[in-house]
Amino acid sequence: MNEPPTKRRAPPRMLSVIRKEQLTPHMLRVTLGGELMTGFPEGRESANFKLLLPQIHQAVPVLPTSTSKPHEKDKPIVRTYTVRNFDPKAMQVDVDFFIHKEAGPASQWAQEAKPGDKIGFGGPGPAKLAEPDRDWYLFAGDMSALPAISANIEKLPRDAKGYVLLEIIEEADKQSLPFPENFDVRWLINPEPEKENNILLDAFIQVPWLQGRPYVWVAGESSAVKKIRAFIREVHSVEKSDFYCSGYWQIGMTEDIHQVTKRSEKL
Repeated sequence: MNEPPTKRRAPPRMLSVIRKEQLTPHMLRVTLGGELMTGFPEGRESANFKLLLPQIHQAVPVLPTSTSKPHEKDKPIVRTYTVRNFDPKAMQVDVDFFIHKEAGPASQWAQEAKPGDKIGFGGPGPAKLAEPDRDWYLFAGDMSALPAISANIEKLPRDAKGYVLLEIIEEADKQSLPFPENFDVRWLINPEPEKENNILLDAFIQVPWLQGRPYVWVAGESSAVKKIRAFIREVHSVEKSDFYCSGYWQIGMTEDIHQVTKRSEKL
């Protein structure tokens, strides 16, 4: 079950790059760790956190503290990512980066990062997991949502049933995940996710609606998520307690602008 949000945010940590692994052509895993991992909460796979990136002129980001604030030009660049894995024994956390054509500050940092490089880490927040007691499940998302969907899949009961719709760049971006035997997994190829499209929506509409109480989990490009949310509420009358919908990014917008828009629209 999802955890309630905490009232106090933990201060940002300065972590180190431990290693990197190219999972698929467009997904790069960076493992972070270090002395400041002490106290990192368990069970937060799928949770959002803030990656605090250094400005171009900095070697490492200047993290804000309770007693001082960095000068405007020294403020870290903040990007939102998802906890993919956490190893409590090794005290290391995996972060999967979607590598696309127009590299943003975070994906560029990930591609250039070397073991020992420093990075700021704020959070994580509460886990974004599907409720465990539903009759069936429907997950849908693009490559930005693939880490969180993967974390969800790993936590589902083995006898769970449902559907997974995953929009990827090419066939080689398919990942081997422990899908329950009774899941229908549909990989949707879209080599140009930065262009307006209805690929995920069209695939979602075609999914047969099963009997019983569902849990619908959708994330990815904001306009696609909005359309799907409207469809499940208007066509299938899914209650708010039975779905999670979140826009992780938006075509033509930087994250800073997208986050402002998202807060105003409550998506």
